[in-house]
Amino acid sequence: MAFSSSSGTGNSAKAEPKAMHLGLRLCTERGLSISSMELDSLFIVSCFNDLWDPPWAIEYILRGCQNLISPNASISHVFREGNGLADRLAAHGHTCQGITTFDRDSLPSTCFVAYQVDLLGQPQYRPP
Repeated sequence: MAFSSSSGTGNSAKAEPKAMHLGLRLCTERGLSISSMELDSLFIVSCFNDLWDPPWAIEYILRGCQNLISPNASISHVFREGNGLADRLAAHGHTCQGITTFDRDSLPSTCFVAYQVDLLGQPQYRPP
């Protein structure tokens, strides 16, 4: 399962935990359990793993995420180049109204190559 959603204007420090919470909520609603997550925001990973104190503006979002995930699940950092599908879905979210969910066979055409490259574990680079 994958999703795209427009989160409006703001910054990545708030958009990343909102997307994390939405993804966890969608998985919970579908009965999917999460054993590991990779985020391309080292800041959010560090806050979630209690290495840094989160700003009050996102603390409640991270607390909500912790309530949706097993305490044994691992949350780790991955560079943006290692998570191309998430990057493409985020870009696609700017064109969405509400939340759009996808499975492997219904990914937007702009996302399918990124999905295949992620499966191979190959890095992806944004054009300059």
